[in-house]
Amino acid sequence: MEGADFDELDIAIVDAVRSVPRVSWRDLAPVMGVNAATISRRWSRMQAAGVVWVTAHPAGNATPTCALVEINCAPGESTAVAEALAGDVEAATVKLTSGARDVQVLAQVPDLAALSGYLSDRVGRTPGVVSVRGHIVTRSAFEASRWREGALDLDQQRRLGAHDTTRGEHDGVLDSADHRLLRALTIDGRMSLERLSEHVGLGAVTVRRRLSRLESAGLVIYRCDTSKHLSGRAFAATYYGSIDVNDLDAAEERLRGLPGVRACSIVAGPHNVIIDAWLHTAAEVHELERRMSRALPALRIKDRAVVLRLVKLLGRILDAEGRSVRSVPLLKDDAP
Repeated sequence: MEGADFDELDIAIVDAVRSVPRVSWRDLAPVMGVNAATISRRWSRMQAAGVVWVTAHPAGNATPTCALVEINCAPGESTAVAEALAGDVEAATVKLTSGARDVQVLAQVPDLAALSGYLSDRVGRTPGVVSVRGHIVTRSAFEASRWREGALDLDQQRRLGAHDTTRGEHDGVLDSADHRLLRALTIDGRMSLERLSEHVGLGAVTVRRRLSRLESAGLVIYRCDTSKHLSGRAFAATYYGSIDVNDLDAAEERLRGLPGVRACSIVAGPHNVIIDAWLHTAAEVHELERRMSRALPALRIKDRAVVLRLVKLLGRILDAEGRSVRSVPLLKDDAP
């Protein structure tokens, strides 16, 4: 299904869901200027085509230990390695890349001991893997849940803000029911209360209350992603840079608004800033680098890689065209 099959209203609906991922179609209808049935029909069509989906991930005090893992493979083995690791709960995102690494994995695990075990016992022993390097993510300067296509006008953004449940990070502890609830949301961030109740084994009213607490405490972040068929951004690139620690806050502020920049992670490794971008064409790779240099002169890009294929994106297995095929939960089904 080609991008031409989708129009500006589809893209605007997606941007609205990005802003308030669990908004009801009834509440969204007056903002979009169409009826709820139209929004529901269009969303269902896009979702069935695998070009849009909503997931969730733990945040705040529930944030797992994360690492960006670079894997070099034996000749001809990189695709097999990427596809083998894509089925792992621990491998949130899996990319085939050009340059100094064949496969890049965003690993999410409970703690450093679990990370060590995953890298040595699972990744390192996967047939075709030659070497493994893991870089601990110390902070997410900003992540892809903040990504917008800019399809909404200021009035629509303001009206959607009234439905936003985000409150920021506070202290909070997940019990076993919260864990099951969060696991279900990693599969489908828009899962209905009725289906969530089945996963958690509690009534809908209790689930609603628990979900509200998770959201208010900043223990869950929702994210709406799309394939290139909807966004038109068929070219992904990763930049590896270094910057003085005193300039890290400035990096977050100045890089956030650059066209194409989806996420920026602060890591402990030879490069302390890793930037993910979604672009329209290969020609934009160096243009974006020039923009980053102008916006933040202290940043030195040391390496860059083109994503040859996005095999998995935050728990979603993708086909060769970047469409969602199935979900792999970001949390194991056993309680913490």
